[in-house]
Amino acid sequence: MKNKPNKRSQTTIFMVVGLIIILGGVVFFYQTQKIPKPFEPEIKIVQEQVPVELDPIKKYASDCAYSAGVDGLKIIGKHGGYISFKDNNLNKEPFTITQNPTESDAVSFTKDSDLKTAYWWHLKSANNCKGDCKFSSKRPDLRQTENSIEKQLERHVDLKFKECLNSFKPFTEQGFKITEAGKIKTDVTIAQNDVVVLVEYPLSIERQDVKAEISQFLVTIPINLDKVYELATKITNLEIKHRYLEKHILNLIVAFSGVNNEKLPPMSDMQFKFGSSTSWQKSEIKNKITGLLASYVPLFQVAGTNNYERNLFDSELKQRLYDSTIIPVANSSFRDIAAYFTYLDFWPMYFDLNCRGERCTPSSANSLISFFGIQEYRFAYDISFPVLVEVKDPFALNGQGYTFNFFLEGNIRNNKPMTIDFAPLERAALSESSLLCDSRTSGNVTINVIDFSTKAPVDEAQILYTIIDESCFIGSTNSEGILSENFPVGVGGVVNVLRDGYIGKAVEFDPKINTDSSLRIEISQTYRKKLVVKKKNVVKTQQGWQFLDTPADLSERETASVSLARINGEGELDFSSIANYQGQQKEQSEIEIAPGKYAADINLILEDRILIPEKEKCVRKGIFGEEECFTIPKIDFGERASPGQERFPEGGLKLNFTINPSELENHGTIVLYAVSIDLANVPEQDRVVEDIEQMGKVEEYSSVYQLALQPTFQK
Repeated sequence: MKNKPNKRSQTTIFMVVGLIIILGGVVFFYQTQKIPKPFEPEIKIVQEQVPVELDPIKKYASDCAYSAGVDGLKIIGKHGGYISFKDNNLNKEPFTITQNPTESDAVSFTKDSDLKTAYWWHLKSANNCKGDCKFSSKRPDLRQTENSIEKQLERHVDLKFKECLNSFKPFTEQGFKITEAGKIKTDVTIAQNDVVVLVEYPLSIERQDVKAEISQFLVTIPINLDKVYELATKITNLEIKHRYLEKHILNLIVAFSGVNNEKLPPMSDMQFKFGSSTSWQKSEIKNKITGLLASYVPLFQVAGTNNYERNLFDSELKQRLYDSTIIPVANSSFRDIAAYFTYLDFWPMYFDLNCRGERCTPSSANSLISFFGIQEYRFAYDISFPVLVEVKDPFALNGQGYTFNFFLEGNIRNNKPMTIDFAPLERAALSESSLLCDSRTSGNVTINVIDFSTKAPVDEAQILYTIIDESCFIGSTNSEGILSENFPVGVGGVVNVLRDGYIGKAVEFDPKINTDSSLRIEISQTYRKKLVVKKKNVVKTQQGWQFLDTPADLSERETASVSLARINGEGELDFSSIANYQGQQKEQSEIEIAPGKYAADINLILEDRILIPEKEKCVRKGIFGEEECFTIPKIDFGERASPGQERFPEGGLKLNFTINPSELENHGTIVLYAVSIDLANVPEQDRVVEDIEQMGKVEEYSSVYQLALQPTFQK
């Protein structure tokens, strides 16, 4: 017979089971709550009981912890994960930062700007590296390591917390005695949905009969940095693995290239014809590539993010180009996070193209005997460019939003994306073999290239010899400005001299078989000078409009657009330079210029709304006729402009002048003068329709007062 169970043992079993259920419920509740990552073991959270009278002090200190934390997070977001690039106590990661963003560990937003942002992926080696090219990442860890974002933020809060407290002056003035009993120690935890900042700072507080101690201040900052960092990492890893930046730019180059001066030079094309009239200027190609980057990089989107939206196009080419900007993020959803991509055209990129100097032409193979000709277009693009990636949490900080920036660098060599194990091929050079180059039967020809101004030798000047439409690259001058080579012999041709920083020149030349000869060619150097534009007013007086030979600075509402077209000397290639000058601007404008004669064209624009009021005018018909009156309607130069967009063409300059070599060699700034029709300072009621005639007299004033409008120079 079985023993009857003991009631006490049954009760004990039920109690144990019940306790397990309760503990299980507690664990389940704890694990399902949105709580931060557990604090480090050595940090103990103390639930301090503070008298009600001291609550304002605790809140004051907690607000400082919150403020210092938010400030640090914003700085980290701007800098790509770093609190500072200068203070080694805050950031222990070394950085090499230069004005060239493609040979730097971080990008300066503008020249000499304090705002710099780190690369999360870039070519660490020099742009012209050969065989030993290395890539690098300045992405900091999020947690745990000594220079992680958590640790940098801790050091920042340690530094800023006490500054914010300001010795508790608002409370000491009320009679509180606050004694600091220890050092500040901050612990930061980047949790799943927010950032937790715990500041340990022991304080002893007294006031009358109230005395207490406070040591810990805990705040939670509503920024989902964990998710922002995760998306930024995915964007970076996809670029490293798939090179989507480079592939998209290569697609654009293919789409916008062709055997046409208005397009980009093709990577590969061929025409069966004698000679070619199609050529490109290398500097213009670079400008077009810059424009493509600025226009098309912002089209990149990350699938599944807050700002993602796929558009559909009727054109297959447009759809293909557009879809190449969509970056897939697999197995994750970032619906609350947005991502934006930017390239600004004032960020210098690295650019090279296998051209013969500044002029880019096809290689030619022509045979007059068989009436056969080939023009081969084979251009190899080398490009490096920075791309800013902005990852934004629009719901962070209770709707204020939070932005985390970092840079990626695109790198193309020989028309291909550079890979991590990139080993450059030999440069895909244009073929220099042709019937013309193969028939160098002249005697030894010595080309001596010198600077027009200084008479110094010019090295690395590239020499081409052209007969009709076919060119042959002869070589480059040495350090003494000399090239000695045999030339093709024919019916006479042209020696072309090209050199970066100089105006190219073409000289007729007819070498003879087995006859030595020489040629001395002078080329003009170009200079980059600071630009200042001043005005000389034409004012309305009782005697009429009069020119004042007194220079005045442009106001912040005045802008001058400057175009200088050089009147070329014999054989010189075309050269012109343009620049904009904004009155009272902080950054100095610059213009490229060379010695010589120029046709200057300046347009002076005033951002203001100029009105000529309605007027009644009476005219007598004949000597004894009746007087007839009529109304001249109001003239409003800014009538159709949006507010703040009014523009009045107040003057300019049409003038030819000469720039001497010594002026450019000895001065750093060129000052140009424009004629200003000062209608803006004529009281509105005194303006009449006849005043408009003055606007058409800028060229006349430029001619009559040309001596007073000559450019001047400053040190």
